[in-house]
Amino acid sequence: MSKAYSSSPTTAGGFYLEADEQDWACLAAVSGAMGIRGAVRLKPFTEDPRAVGDYGPVTVFSKQAPEGHQYGITLLHNIKGGVAAQLAGIETRDDAEALKGARLYVSRDALPGLEDDAYYHSDLMGLTVKDEEGVAFGTVKAVHNFGAGDLVEVVLDGLGKSVMVRFTEDTVPVVNIEEGLMVINRSEIGEDL
Repeated sequence: MSKAYSSSPTTAGGFYLEADEQDWACLAAVSGAMGIRGAVRLKPFTEDPRAVGDYGPVTVFSKQAPEGHQYGITLLHNIKGGVAAQLAGIETRDDAEALKGARLYVSRDALPGLEDDAYYHSDLMGLTVKDEEGVAFGTVKAVHNFGAGDLVEVVLDGLGKSVMVRFTEDTVPVVNIEEGLMVINRSEIGEDL
């Protein structure tokens, strides 16, 4: 079974900037403040929510710091939908609230190597989707996991709509990051696409 490990959310907005996905991997987003001493609520994009703290300091890119601002990170405890953490230098609730919406990045070099059939979400987004006969019919928009396994969201060419496809070896027999290609078995998702 293929696995996709999240390293990027879909988009960031407003004040905070996205990092170059070739050099950086997004581990989490700040979803708000926790308490009065500057702790933040994190929505992790890692397979294990507590892995957010495993790769050393995190970097936040903003309009004030487009080159990035680095924070030491200490995980505090699990919370519903994520983890609470303390970022070095964030000492008040107002400081923590100001980070709401920020994405926490680490250098891709800090990440462990993956198994042969495992991928980071950011590497899959934008891949051309072809059927087993080589006919292109869409583009990978995102990878989701709602608790029952990974799903690939494919935007269908010329239709402007998306379909969700189970990310299994039967449904997705080929992923070639270097060629920018994903092969999806149409019989697993219906011939009417």
